[in-house]
Parts: sequence; C-alpha cells; structure tokens
Amino acid sequence: MEHYELPLVFFTVFAQWGIGGVLALTLCQSGRKWKFSTAQYRTLALGFWIITVLGSFASLAHLGSPEGAYRSLAGSGHSWLSREVIAFIVLNGVMFCWLLLCWFRPEQRGVTFLGGVTALVGLGTILVTSQVYYQMPLHPLWHNVATPAAFLGTALLTGFMSVAIARAYWHLSPSTVCNAGIVTGIVLSAGALGLRYQVPGADASSLLLWWQLFASICVAVWSISRLNNGMRSWAWMALIITGELAGRMLFYSNVMSGAPWF
Repeated sequence: MEHYELPLVFFTVFAQWGIGGVLALTLCQSGRKWKFSTAQYRTLALGFWIITVLGSFASLAHLGSPEGAYRSLAGSGHSWLSREVIAFIVLNGVMFCWLLLCWFRPEQRGVTFLGGVTALVGLGTILVTSQVYYQMPLHPLWHNVATPAAFLGTALLTGFMSVAIARAYWHLSPSTVCNAGIVTGIVLSAGALGLRYQVPGADASSLLLWWQLFASICVAVWSISRLNNGMRSWAWMALIITGELAGRMLFYSNVMSGAPWF
C-alpha cells in the first residue's frame, strides 16, 4: 500500500475538491437569480472548508517527523515543495477568513470578492502542487502536461458537481455555470488520462484506471443529464470521489512502485 501514498492521495484530492467547491459556489452565488439562501450558503461554505482542512491535515501523515515540518519553509527559493507548503498556509488562512465572512456577514459584497480571491489562490496552489511532480524529468508519467490538467480537472469536476447536486437537493434550478464547470472538469480529466496513457510505463490494465473511468468520468457525464431532470442523490458524488481517489492512487503507484526512483 505504500506505493499508493494514501496520505498524498487524500491530501491532493480533498484539497482540490475544496478549492473547486469555493470557485463553483462563488460563481453561482454571484449570479442575478436562483441564489442559495443564507443558511444554504453557510452550509456549503463550511463543508468546503472542512474538506480542505481534512486534505491539508492528511498531508501531515506523509511526513516522517511532523514536528519538524516548519523546516520545509526554509527552501522556498529553490524548492517547489517548500512553495507548496507556503501556498497551503496562505490558502487555509484566506479560506478561513472567507468562511468567517460567510458566517457573520453573508449579505456583504465582500463575501463574493473574498470568495473569488480564495478561489484564485486555490487555483494557484493547485498549479504549485502540480509543479512538485512536473519538475521531475526522470519520471515522464509526472513530467507531463497531464499532471496539472488532471489536478485542475479534479477541482472543477468535484467542486462544480457538489454545488450542482446541492442546487438540485434544495430544489433550485439547474445552473449553466455548474454545467460548464462539470464539462470542463470532464474534458480536463479525460484529456489527462489520454495523454498519460500514451507514455511508456503507464499501467493501463489496472482496475484503478477502469474504476476511475466508470466512477468519475462516466458517472459525471451521466449525472449532467440527470441533474437537469432533478437528480438529488449525493450517492453519485460519492462515486465520483472514489473514482478520483482511484485515479490519484494510480498516479502515485505508477511511479513509486518503480523504486529506486531518484
């Protein structure tokens, strides 16, 4: 199981899910009609914050000595890993401020502005995380444009799908913004798979790949039509998350199983 790097799997997928959720929620709430109520908005904001925090804490399980994690900040001038740590500190700080404003001043325009700032910081953080892997030319499965595409695809697919299902659950009309975000997420995720599995060494026979294709890509495509017809089940969201987790497990195991890998 060590080849799957499970702490990093949950760290990356959950953090990207939370970031995508903030982006989707902010865009939907900034529209002119069919907005979430204050209580609904607070619930979703809290949920995405919890998801991001859980992902951030999962990363600590990957450290051999968590108490020495502060040393990682010293290499920001040359290390993408150090930059990732700093990016997540900033992200969690900005997201917490956004959550507080959502909770205590939900009607202010500043909520939308800070939500947009949080989403932009989050998207930048995703790109920094992808660079941690992309910078390794010895590993073509990571040193590939498929890496940032897959990470951004996860964020858009999970974030916009969560908000779309929440809208249906609370009997709000389907959102064109959510549908566009989901489709973009599907295109990025599917495109990343297509690129990665042209690289020699990619394990195209793994059951993890087939589960990702079914639970993430196929279920997402099917869900778009069902959402427009009033689908309100969170079970489909759970399936998509398992698909993304499976895909991320394969992302790590394809390289880590080939140790020594430096």
